[in-house]
Amino acid sequence: MALLVGERQHVLVTEESFDAQYFVSHNKFYEQVLVPKRAEFKGKMIEVDIYEAGKHFLKGRPVEESTPFTPSIAKPLQKGEVSGLIKEPIAHGIHGPASSTPPSSALWIGSYRLDRELLKTLGVGLTVAAAILAFIIEKLY
Repeated sequence: MALLVGERQHVLVTEESFDAQYFVSHNKFYEQVLVPKRAEFKGKMIEVDIYEAGKHFLKGRPVEESTPFTPSIAKPLQKGEVSGLIKEPIAHGIHGPASSTPPSSALWIGSYRLDRELLKTLGVGLTVAAAILAFIIEKLY
């Protein structure tokens, strides 16, 4: 890890360190990089210069001309929003899509539309989990 001293890296700040002196972040190799505790860093991607390396950590100094940003391809969810569900307007008490063409692969739950592909993936995942659980129980007894 000592070879990394002097490198400039992008890191994602995720939590507070156990000693509460730093924020913990991780680089693209998931190596732990300690950065100064600044409220504007939490949950953001920042650019740092690595200035110290220990056995299981690096320490990074934020690059002054760099701006923290939220690494996401979608806007963050609002409080109370659930991912995977799309709220559609209710017109005249009838649940339906905003456009005149109904979606062919959607399930309506109240005024929410749930994609059938998401349901298939969930079903397959639950089936695999049940099979693994059955295997483990069989081996234990």
